[in-house]
Amino acid sequence: MLRPLFVCLCMSFPTVLSAQAAGFEGTIALGTTDIAGGSGIGVIDATATIPLSHRYPINLEIGTYFFGLDSKRPHETYVALAWDNAWRAGAIRPAYDQVLPSVFARSAPYLAYERAEYSRAHATVEAMRRTAVPWGLSWQHSFGQTDVALSFQNASKGGFASSSISLAYQGDGWKVAAAVEHVTGRNFAENGINAKLGARFVLGQMDVGIAWLHPQANKQPDALALDLVFPVASRLDAMAFAEVTEQGNDDAYGIAVDYKVRPNASVLLAVTGGARDPAVHLTMERRF
Repeated sequence: MLRPLFVCLCMSFPTVLSAQAAGFEGTIALGTTDIAGGSGIGVIDATATIPLSHRYPINLEIGTYFFGLDSKRPHETYVALAWDNAWRAGAIRPAYDQVLPSVFARSAPYLAYERAEYSRAHATVEAMRRTAVPWGLSWQHSFGQTDVALSFQNASKGGFASSSISLAYQGDGWKVAAAVEHVTGRNFAENGINAKLGARFVLGQMDVGIAWLHPQANKQPDALALDLVFPVASRLDAMAFAEVTEQGNDDAYGIAVDYKVRPNASVLLAVTGGARDPAVHLTMERRF
């Protein structure tokens, strides 16, 4: 009962928090796709922060990674106590998910859901697919231009434990990032490792991203993720993106246009293909 309640709270927080000394950060999107005969989709990847004390730097964080589909509501709920924006305890976001998100996340969120195993932590995927919610502890800190995050999680229902680390370095016009997640099962049996390594950089007016994905613990083949964004007009960007798998059996790719209604709101139209039949995606996105 608690998980649907927390999802509803997160959906209503942007309005509720506007009058409080709290924060809301993330993305909310609504869209549709003609995959599998057509489906509406809602996406929330956001966290609300509620201060619990004026004297100490302790907050309550409630968030979700949520997909609202026509017939199901796969999601992971995050509820944690945070100290000084560094330490968190509870149902936490894994460090693995803090860098190198799916190249389909904005323009084709249905594919980001279908292919979550490629870019998301095992801890997140198990919660989404099998409601195996892990609990744990995380730490994050910035050292100048370098961001570091660590997390440790255990899911008694799923019978697994996950430990992950992510690193990101921001340079002048470029950024590199990496993450590793180690997963063990019952009695510390080896379940495998997820890893990803990538970079973003500016080439002229283009913003280009490339990442190597190794989702071994998620039982998927290695893949190379590519994406690029280049401006067409003051409010219009063109996009291209792909995940190319090791044997070419589960490739996905597409092109899209991103029209910025406001600096933090967009309408995106995408056409995708690959292992799935060609599909069209229309998404309205708001960033907080």
